[in-house]
Order: sequence, then C-alpha cells, then structure tokens
Amino acid sequence: MSAEEYFNLYKKCVDIESIQFSLEDFKRFQKSKNIKIEKEQNCIAILGLTDREVEIYFIGVAESFRGRGLGKKLLKSIISFSKYYGADFIILEVGINNIPAKNMYLSLNFIEYGIRKNYYRNISGIREDAIIMKLNLKT
Repeated sequence: MSAEEYFNLYKKCVDIESIQFSLEDFKRFQKSKNIKIEKEQNCIAILGLTDREVEIYFIGVAESFRGRGLGKKLLKSIISFSKYYGADFIILEVGINNIPAKNMYLSLNFIEYGIRKNYYRNISGIREDAIIMKLNLKT
C-alpha cells in the first residue's frame, strides 16, 4: 500500500480531533526500519520496533466496522509478529476511559504496568490519564 492509502485508512480509524500522524509521517514510516505498519481489513496499527520490544503507537478500527472483533484479530497478528521478531514484550498505552480497548488487551493477557497522568487531551481540552499496558512474550 502507498503512504496515502495507509493515511486514509488511519483517518477512518481515529476521531478527527485525535489525529496525531500526518501523511508525511506515513511516508517516513514506510522508509523506517524501526516502524512497522500492520494492516488488516478496515484496521491499522503503527508499531515501534527496538531490539527487545514492540510498542504499539496506534491501533484502530474504522468506525463503521467496530464491534466485530477486527481489532482483536489485528492485535493477535501483532502478538504473532512480535514473537517472530524476537521481542521480549509489547507495550502500549490506552485512555483510562477506553474500557472496550482496555478489556480487549486484558483478554489477551496484557497487564496494567503504570499510569501516565493527564496524558491524553480531548477536543474540549480536558486531560485524561493513560494506562500503560504490557504483554510479556518471554515466559
């Protein structure tokens, strides 16, 4: 896929006021050895890669396709990739009020690892804590 196609899918998966990545970012992502874009039907994830970890920078499902298990399917694919990649763990953060996402992560054995106070800001400027979650891949 082209950077434009990835960016367009990303925009379908995020609230317009929450867009954090630009088309230029996606062009850079495609050239980077430390960033991987995972795509499944109507959902996308942006992963940061280091020697020992995979960090999920973004994971989302297009709004009209939510509630069908597509996010969980993509997350399982990320877990499989991460094991193949040789990572020790996967880390991510999720808004404290994003209960569906938090429950999905917990169902796949992620644990709550910490809190980032006032990490997210919504359109009205109100700040929300983020829960840091981690999945240990080396057991």
